[in-house]
Amino acid sequence: MIMVLALLAAVTIAEVVLRRHRSARHGVAWWGLWRMPSPKSLAFAEHPYALYVKRPNSDGFYPSNTLGYTGKREVASGRSATLVRIYCVGGSTMEAHDPAQGPDSSWPAKLQDLLATRCPEVRIECINAASAGYTSAESLSEFLFRGLELRPDVLLVYHNVNDAWTCQMIEGFKSDYSHARRHKPWRIGWINRIPQLPWLWTYQALWRWATQRFGKANALIHWIADPPWTAVRAFNPSAVAAFARNITNLACVARAWDCVPVLVKWECDWTARRHPTAYYRNRGQETTDRYFEFLEANNEALAQVASRVDGCEYIDVGPFASEHFADGMHFSPQGLQAMAQRLADSLEPIVRSRIAARAATQERTRVPVGSAHGR
Repeated sequence: MIMVLALLAAVTIAEVVLRRHRSARHGVAWWGLWRMPSPKSLAFAEHPYALYVKRPNSDGFYPSNTLGYTGKREVASGRSATLVRIYCVGGSTMEAHDPAQGPDSSWPAKLQDLLATRCPEVRIECINAASAGYTSAESLSEFLFRGLELRPDVLLVYHNVNDAWTCQMIEGFKSDYSHARRHKPWRIGWINRIPQLPWLWTYQALWRWATQRFGKANALIHWIADPPWTAVRAFNPSAVAAFARNITNLACVARAWDCVPVLVKWECDWTARRHPTAYYRNRGQETTDRYFEFLEANNEALAQVASRVDGCEYIDVGPFASEHFADGMHFSPQGLQAMAQRLADSLEPIVRSRIAARAATQERTRVPVGSAHGR
C-alpha cells in the first residue's frame, strides 16, 4: 500500500512540474490537454515506384482526400472545358499547412483560392501531390504513374532541399540516388499504434519519447533510408546534374502530355543559414556551407532547365523575410499566404493563356452551320 501511495505521489509531482514547465516555456494553459500529432508514418503507405504516398482520407496533422492528396478538397472527376488543373509536386515545404487554419491552408490550396477569384470563368483546381521527404526522383515517378492520369494543365514544381539534404550531400553519391534511398516494407510497429492520453501529460511525454526513440514514427526518412550519414567534404557538380536531369524529365514529360511545366525557385531564410543537421555524423560549419552550396546550385539548375526546355516557365518568388518561415525553410502562416500571393501573380497569365488556347481549340473544332457535315 505504501509503495502504491508513493508511486501516485511521484506521478502527481511529476505531472505538476511538467505542466508548470510547459506552461512557462510554451505559453500553454497548464490545466489543458496536451495533444500531439499521430505518428507521421501512419499517414503514408509504400508505393512500388514512388517509394511512398499519402494514405487516402488521413486526418490530423497530415490530412488527405480520397485520392491521397494533401488537404480535404476532392479532385473533380474527369476533365472539362471549364476546369484548369494545376498539379503541384514537391516536399514538405509545399505539403505543409497551418493546423490553426484547417487542412486546406497549404500554399497550393491558398493559390487555388486566389486564382479562382481572379479567373471566375473557369474552375481552378490545385492538386497538392507533395509529400514530406520527397526528392525530385520520387516526384518524377509519382507524376508518371499517378499525376498524368489526371491530365493536368499545369505542372508546378517546387523542389531542391530534399535532394540536397538527403541525397546530394551524402558520401558515395550515385546519380540514381540508390546510395541514399531504400525500398523498405512499410510495416508499422505496435509502438506507433499506442493510444494517447492527452489529459495525462507525464504519459504524453513518455509516449512521445517512446515513439521517437523506438518507433521512428515521425521521420519518414527511416522508412526509405539508413541514416545517420556522412556528409561530403567537397561540392559535387555531378550531383547537381542528376537533379537537373530529374527536373528536365519532369518538364519534358509534362510537355509531351500537353501540360505546361512551371519551375519555382526554392526559398528559405537565407540570412539565418540554418542547416537541418539531423541524420549527419559530421555536423558543423563545413557541412552547413556544403548544404547551402547545393541549394544555390540547384536553384541555378532550375533556371537553366527552364531556359532549355521549350514551353517551360520559371518563377522567382523570392526573397522572403525571416518571419515568413517557421523553422528557416517551412513557411509560417504569413509565409503561406505570401507564397500563394506571389505565385498567383505569376501564374495568372499562364492560366489565362491556357484558357485562351482551349477556347481557340474549341472554336476551330466547332462545325460551321450550313457545312456539309452539319446538313
